[in-house]
Amino acid sequence: MHAHPVPDSYSAALRDRAAAALRERGDEVDVLDLYRDGFDPYLGADEWSPDTPGGEDLPELRPYIARLRRADHLVFVYPTWFGGPPAMFKGWLDRVWVAGVAFDKVPGSNRPRARLHHIRSITVVTTYGSSRRVNLLEGEPGKLLVRRWLRVLCRPLARATWLALYGMDNATDVERAAFLDRVGRALS
Repeated sequence: MHAHPVPDSYSAALRDRAAAALRERGDEVDVLDLYRDGFDPYLGADEWSPDTPGGEDLPELRPYIARLRRADHLVFVYPTWFGGPPAMFKGWLDRVWVAGVAFDKVPGSNRPRARLHHIRSITVVTTYGSSRRVNLLEGEPGKLLVRRWLRVLCRPLARATWLALYGMDNATDVERAAFLDRVGRALS
């Protein structure tokens, strides 16, 4: 899954490197580019209602749900903006990772029952404009989203890998190329 509005961005190069590495190792790769797809991240009040059965009732979400159900490894490629993923990615989570798809609500409990047991691992490839130190001070909310919330909806003990280029705003071409290589090695 890729979320960046500029088609020829560095993020797109990271997406392409990740996909190529996975294909080289023999994986079937389904690249979902939320911007290119025209995904609508808007979550309306009718979808948020506790009485809503789930995203499968919305025809525009069915293809995304089907793709999520076919996956056994998720690779998310996006820039980190203001400490977290772009709104487009968050909207995809809010609309697709819903009750009946990603989890079941347990009566009398605040703990969801995971439904994505086929997903063995999640890899995030992201860039930060700021330094690692600044992000550590902020608490890395994007990393927490993936490691503490999304991962628990997958297979028990699903692996989460975080590949980040910090200081992207001042990164040299050499540093950017090195990170592209790191992503390729990590996914090959």
